[in-house]
Amino acid sequence: MKKQHTVLIVDDTKENLQIVEKVLEMAGYVTQCCSNGIDALRAVKKTNFDLILLDIMMPNMSGLEVCRFLKIEEHTALIPVIFLTANTDRDTLTKAYKVGGSDYLKKPFYREELLARVQTRIQLREYEKNLEDTVAQRTREIQETQIQLMYVLGGIAEGHSHETQRHVQRVSEFTYKLATLYGMDEKEATLLKNAASLHDVGKLGISGEILHKKEKLTRQEFKEIQKHPSLGAEMLKHSNLPLFQAAKVVAFEHHEKYDGSGYPRKLKGEGIHIYGRIVAIADVFDALAFKRSYKEQWDIHEILLYMKDMSGKHFDPKLMDLFFENVDSFLKIYNIHIEKIELDKKHNQQNRKGIIEWIRQIF
Repeated sequence: MKKQHTVLIVDDTKENLQIVEKVLEMAGYVTQCCSNGIDALRAVKKTNFDLILLDIMMPNMSGLEVCRFLKIEEHTALIPVIFLTANTDRDTLTKAYKVGGSDYLKKPFYREELLARVQTRIQLREYEKNLEDTVAQRTREIQETQIQLMYVLGGIAEGHSHETQRHVQRVSEFTYKLATLYGMDEKEATLLKNAASLHDVGKLGISGEILHKKEKLTRQEFKEIQKHPSLGAEMLKHSNLPLFQAAKVVAFEHHEKYDGSGYPRKLKGEGIHIYGRIVAIADVFDALAFKRSYKEQWDIHEILLYMKDMSGKHFDPKLMDLFFENVDSFLKIYNIHIEKIELDKKHNQQNRKGIIEWIRQIF
């Protein structure tokens, strides 16, 4: 079905409004008329117009002033404006284009000329919209691909197991929750959430034997592990994309401690970037709350007591206050993932039973 385009006609002369309205409506356009600039500015707040036909010479507020207001407002700035004017001297037309006019029609004008100018301007705007939508879609696809790659890379850095890939996902979720509680807007909180997936990317530069060792690490092995924040920052420093710049900060600073006893640079207090302070809490909470190949999960009450004790030492005390004031939100995420793990266990047990039964039937 062909789209009906909507045109706003603004002219202080009633006869002019009626003539233009009739011509456009007969050609299939939907029209709305205003006899002054104030009413026109009110109309654009209520309706999304495809085009505005605007008289220049009007009392109280000229068409030039109306157009100037239209072009500074985000939701109306891109609506094409065709000026209707009997005065086509150079000075008037220069001003008309300077305030953002797309075209002009000299009064009196022919029906065919009016329709041709209107159709051309609307078609050009439709083309621009399609181009903008295409670019926006491609940009979203690229961003989504980057984010997916970051989570994959984060999972690889942590280890090849399902268990460690889930750690990356959970840390991102805890990070997002704390970031929003801290007051970050949706855009920045989502940026940090995705950047958090690469908090341990520097582990790609650490020996697998050390990473997956189940026994206690030697002093030298722990020193090797402590290199991963610097390695991660080095890996990520070559990209200027905001997502990777945020990931660089996270990778470099998520092992710093509020009291200055962390690594690799022994940063202290608010000298640690807020991204690092937030992810530090998310990372430790998750590391303690879930089983890993080298450790058992802690009881949730033990974790909360430990984290409270570490407020002002390991963790930013203001962030920890937010954490405990909203602890139910974090426990909700925790419980959802605990349930997923239990469901996976049941599913695996059922699969094993099915395989055993199949083998028995064969033999």
